[in-house]
Amino acid sequence: MHKPKILIVDDDADFRAPIKAILMNEGLQVEEAASAQEMQKILAGFDADMVLLDVNLPDDSGLNIVSRLKQNQRIDVVMLSALGEVEHRVNGLTSGADYYLAKPVDIRELLAVINNRFQALTTHQPKQTHAWQLDTVNWLLITPDGEMHPLNNSELTILSLLAKQTMHDKATSREALYSALGNPNYSPESRSLDLHISRMRQRFSSNDFQFPIKTIRNVGYQLTKPIAIL
Repeated sequence: MHKPKILIVDDDADFRAPIKAILMNEGLQVEEAASAQEMQKILAGFDADMVLLDVNLPDDSGLNIVSRLKQNQRIDVVMLSALGEVEHRVNGLTSGADYYLAKPVDIRELLAVINNRFQALTTHQPKQTHAWQLDTVNWLLITPDGEMHPLNNSELTILSLLAKQTMHDKATSREALYSALGNPNYSPESRSLDLHISRMRQRFSSNDFQFPIKTIRNVGYQLTKPIAIL
């Protein structure tokens, strides 16, 4: 069963350390970053379900960061700040944050927020049919073992188009995929789509099954097994 992956982004190591220890003791996967730049490097290889984000970082504002995160990823953002007045909370929430907690953070409240998010994931988990399923509402790909993988915007776009075309036993052209990704005028030398597909093959395959996709020469890609859209 999927356990939330948490990324703590705060420049105060003394603040991060005890929270990380408590969350890991709860069985969660936790990474930490001290800056926006470090956060981006970690997110490249860590599919976080939730970011605990300090408002004031040395290289960027948390208000700017949350807006960027929400544009490209399906991820929960909990803003943490010593500024707990209503005006600051409203600014955080209107920037895109899902929650806003004032420092010093009550760990019981933080755990409740995380558990509520995890409960939402399990509540929407479909019955196991040992098939591939795409939850477009909650941005999840459910693999045959029942594991729920949060998707970013590009992954959801690609999977949705592939799944719809496969219903009609059709391949999906590179042109259609690039257009869906917002890049209709892509260069013939562009390999960004192939990189997306390669990452998805690695991410959604296991020792028991492979991500069901094949390359159609001079055309694009096609799923070798259907992915049911929920």
